[in-house]
Amino acid sequence: MSEGTYRRPVSRSDPGCIVVLLDRSDSMKAPWSGTGSSLAVGAALALNNILLDLCITATTEVNEQVRHYFDIGVFGYGAKVIDPGEGVESAFGGALAGRGIVALPDLANHPLAVRDEPSVDQMAVSVKMPIWVEPVHGWSTPMCQAIEVAGDHVYKWAANHPNSFPPIVINITDGMVTDSPHGGASLQQWVERLTSVRTSDGPTLFFNVFLSPVRAQEILFPATPSGLPEPGPTLFGMSSELPRPMVENARADGIEVRPGARGLAFNVGRSTLLRVLQIGTRVPDRPF
Repeated sequence: MSEGTYRRPVSRSDPGCIVVLLDRSDSMKAPWSGTGSSLAVGAALALNNILLDLCITATTEVNEQVRHYFDIGVFGYGAKVIDPGEGVESAFGGALAGRGIVALPDLANHPLAVRDEPSVDQMAVSVKMPIWVEPVHGWSTPMCQAIEVAGDHVYKWAANHPNSFPPIVINITDGMVTDSPHGGASLQQWVERLTSVRTSDGPTLFFNVFLSPVRAQEILFPATPSGLPEPGPTLFGMSSELPRPMVENARADGIEVRPGARGLAFNVGRSTLLRVLQIGTRVPDRPF
């Protein structure tokens, strides 16, 4: 990884871009061990929390409007809601339904609902918070198609923001891809196409988070695929190396990160999922 990449701070003139690919396959209905809810419910809870975190981070004064520091996209793959069936669609509903990448102020102003939600760390408390993404599950796991759809949006975004911190794409999944090859290309080839999209600050980053319905050893940001059960080696091979800002985020959070660590979190629990999303979405707000 070049020392001259992933150094640009986010600003209103050069915002960042964060895209989440959310597995909505049928297996996401599985109970998440020890949580009392499903993988789909837990993933949506963590995702809504991180979207709220981004809105709060982009608000520097009381009663100030959310600043346009980021553009956000969330794409569900598996079951579709807007046009029922299997495929890929924007996971936003309501006023944002059908929109791909939206400006953070638009996101902040158009939640689907505001309601009491349980604590993401499973404490016996609930908080009132905005909801942008609902839990959905069904059909299989068209991950290649999801990367294709996201790649089209990321390509257009990068062309319009050539000097921004590169796009960050985070794939949250609990299963194996079911549509490789897709359009004549394998899963790895679709990832390579995605990560070939770049700004002047470097290539698009592609991270993976694998959810397990059973208690298992959590493996965060490994530097080698050794010892990873399937689909760990596959996900490792297509995960970007963590750039310096994310390495510092992880170490500040008490996670040991070795040289060459990849943006892969494997067998994560519900509370760890939020930590991983926070690490992967915190980009520089000052020059390195």
